[in-house]
Amino acid sequence: MRALIIDPALHSMGGHHYNATLALKAKLGALGIDHDCLASAYASEQAVRELDCTPCFTRSVYGRSYATPDEFEQQVRTTLDELSRALERRPRADLLILPCCDQVLAFALARYLRFRRAPHLLLWALYAPHHNKAFDDPSTTFLRRETRDAFAALQRVVGLQRISAFCETTEMATFYRDVASLEVGVAPGPGLVGGRRTGTRDGDRRGPPVVGCIGFANEAKGYRLLPEAVRDVLGHDPAVRFMIHGIFQGSDAPDQSTVFEALAALGPRVTVSSEILSPAAYLDWLSQIDLVVLPYDPAVYRTRGSGVFFEARRLGIPVLATRGCGFAQAAFDDGSGAEIASRSAASLADAIRHALQELDGMTRCALTAMRSGNQIDGILEAVVGKIVSGRGRRA
Repeated sequence: MRALIIDPALHSMGGHHYNATLALKAKLGALGIDHDCLASAYASEQAVRELDCTPCFTRSVYGRSYATPDEFEQQVRTTLDELSRALERRPRADLLILPCCDQVLAFALARYLRFRRAPHLLLWALYAPHHNKAFDDPSTTFLRRETRDAFAALQRVVGLQRISAFCETTEMATFYRDVASLEVGVAPGPGLVGGRRTGTRDGDRRGPPVVGCIGFANEAKGYRLLPEAVRDVLGHDPAVRFMIHGIFQGSDAPDQSTVFEALAALGPRVTVSSEILSPAAYLDWLSQIDLVVLPYDPAVYRTRGSGVFFEARRLGIPVLATRGCGFAQAAFDDGSGAEIASRSAASLADAIRHALQELDGMTRCALTAMRSGNQIDGILEAVVGKIVSGRGRRA
């Protein structure tokens, strides 16, 4: 059996695309499945070397303008041309894995497979048709047609029984079931971490509480709120520490150097980094945090998931997230998370101060809710079992 991971947005270490591919490769290797990977044409030398991936795609979901139907068609044609050239030089795969499938990739793949024997597909639709807006944003209604056409074409070519599709939130899965007429499950995308971190606040961890952020510092993630909010909390709590990590170079908000300079100037109780972290360093940073802060924009994150949230969830770390961010609702409900009332520095500071008072109880709830395993294990095993047994074979 042979598998191929396809992610046009896989560029470099430090984001969820890299972590997802790393997790998939580890599981495929454990299952004894030969595998390969196609990535961005601009993939770093390190990513190419460490993930053994092939640079391929000049465009990804993050590069769309969504301006006209012609723009969508051009994106599909470009992706199809690049995909065709890459696959011509490879043995046929029994399983294609798409960790971040949008309508462009779906349509390009449908066209490529039209006159070929179809493999099984395992895909995650992480975003709404517009990657930076919720699916119910009125300004994106016109994108539903291209999404419907793309996934309908993929179903016609591959067959419904050969497609295993997932979204990270219930709301997003419901949307894709309706628009794309797919059977869509709900599961976090492949992630970097699993298991239990060393030391927790209800066990052997000592010292002042640590509040932190980690990941790409895109505009919607609210890093600009942090300097004022952190200054406020430091002034009220003489013990709390902060660990703020954010990669802003290469994000959609590369002008945030002053944000990180302001954070670094707040004193020795604030540790700041904008470096790209290795998987081990990423896990080490996250594992030192007692409360993960996600002041995300609900206009963007109302219906989509968050890789950092799911990684914190797997490690048993409490979270704060802005009210209206759908990915965090489960944590709000079970007590392992608390809401930031509004997207402002004052609300963020208030939420942090309140959560610190309730941190022991939130930590116990987070450990109870902790998912010790990565769901990708069971998902991949089920798909491989289907392929081996011949289930889903087209007549």
